[in-house]
Amino acid sequence: MSAEVLTGATARRRPVFVQLVVFASVGAAFNVLYGLLYLVLREHLSAQPANALALILSTIAGTFGHRYVTFGVRGTDRTVQHQALGLALLGFSLAVTAGSLWLLDTLVAQPSRPQEVVVLIAANLGTGLVRFFVFRVAMIGRPDYEARV
Repeated sequence: MSAEVLTGATARRRPVFVQLVVFASVGAAFNVLYGLLYLVLREHLSAQPANALALILSTIAGTFGHRYVTFGVRGTDRTVQHQALGLALLGFSLAVTAGSLWLLDTLVAQPSRPQEVVVLIAANLGTGLVRFFVFRVAMIGRPDYEARV
C-alpha cells in the first residue's frame, strides 16, 4: 500500500470519527436535558407520558444543536426537513425507550426514579448511533464531503 492511499483513507475516516465524537458530546448535553426534563415531568405525569414529552422537547432542541455544532449546517435551508427527520427518528427512540421502561417495569416491581433515568439514558444513547448515521447522510449527503473538510 502506498502512503497516498493510507493518507486518503485516513482523511475519509477522520471527519466521520470527529463528527461522531462531537455528535456524542452534543448528544450527551441533550441527554442531560432529556433526563432533567423527564425528572421534572415525572413529578406530574406517569413514566410513559413524561418520557414521550421529554423526548419530543429534547429532540427538537437536539436537532438544532446537531445541525449547527456537529454538521456545521448554517441558515434555514432544509431546517423543516431536518426537524421532520428528527421527529421521525423520535418515533424509533420512543419505541426503544418505551420498551425499555416496560422491560424495567416487568423485571422490577417498583422501579425507582434513578433506575428509570439510567435505563432511559442508556436506551437513548443506543439510539443515538442510529440518529448519527441517518443525520449524517441527511445533512451532508454527499460522498465528496470528506475531501472538502
